[in-house]
Formats: sequence, structure tokens, C-alpha cells
Amino acid sequence: MALFNKEDFSDLAIPIYDSNLAKNSIIKQVFGNPPSSDIPILIYVALIYDQKSPLRLKISNIQERKEEAAEMAGIKANKEDIFDLRDNDILGYINSYLRHQSSKVWSVLAANEEVLWQYQQELLTPIQYFKNDKDKLQALEIKTKLMQECDAIIKRIDAYEDKLFGDTKEKKSEILNLTPEAIANV
Repeated sequence: MALFNKEDFSDLAIPIYDSNLAKNSIIKQVFGNPPSSDIPILIYVALIYDQKSPLRLKISNIQERKEEAAEMAGIKANKEDIFDLRDNDILGYINSYLRHQSSKVWSVLAANEEVLWQYQQELLTPIQYFKNDKDKLQALEIKTKLMQECDAIIKRIDAYEDKLFGDTKEKKSEILNLTPEAIANV
């Protein structure tokens, strides 16, 4: 956490540094009554999917961002299941968190970025071990379609970022960190 301090995360939708987070009313409001053993996962979700998370601004590589979030949340076991959205509870928690932020554009942007990186992982998987050329050609065609879909996803991501940030993309970090208190001081 050398890049960050606790104050950097004070604007998240849930107070991740609350010493009694399991009993926090916001946790109950957003997630219902999750078991206290899931608190690290909830912190991870906030770090990755909060619109104002500094991780998003300072760590562009999503895999590195997920690793940093898992470390900050204290997640050691089943990290890959959480990263790849195979954990039994993670999708429900992410959906609840995105809905709590009440931004359809942000939710769709987050989903598109996740899909893009899943496609990217698939694209990097080597094509090998085919019985015949027809199978290999079919695999190459699938990869080509994935690349085309990646291009389309990138365009959608850019469009959603335009909706969120408009002509102020270069000021994105300032916008994401804007708080009511900061507005009041202007």
C-alpha cells in the first residue's frame, strides 16, 4: 500500500477501514447480512468497483489492480476464483455494489472492462494441438472474432467514459475525487 494512505479511500461508498465493518449499517444496506468471513471480499469489491477508487486511477492494469486490492483486503485464499468471478458470492456482491452507486453508465463501464480483460486472456491462450487444419482454422477464426469484439468493447468503454467525464477526461482523477465538501469550499 505504498502508493496509498487510508485517507485516499475515504470517499468510497463503504468505509473499508471501519474497525467493525461487519456491523456497519452501510454494509447491511448494500449487501444485506453477509457473513463476517466475507468482509475481505466486500472490501475487495469496493476497492475494484467503486467509482472513486484510487486504485482505478493509479493502477491501469486490471490484473495488478486486482492483486493490490486483494492484498489490501487481506485475501490470501481463493484469489483466482475471486479475480475470475468464479467465487460463489462475488457476482452478487459486485452487482449489489454497482447498483448502490446508482450509476448505470459506471456499471456498464465496469462490466465492459471486465469482459474486455476476459477476452484478452482468451486471446493470449496459444492455439495448439489440433487434429487437422480445419480445427486450427476454426480456432483462428474464433480469435479473430474475439479481437473484433475487443475493438467494439474498447469503443463502448470510450463512449461510456465520455458520458461520465465529457470533455474533461484529462481531469478524470479530479472528478472522481470530487466530494461535496470540496464543492462547498469552492
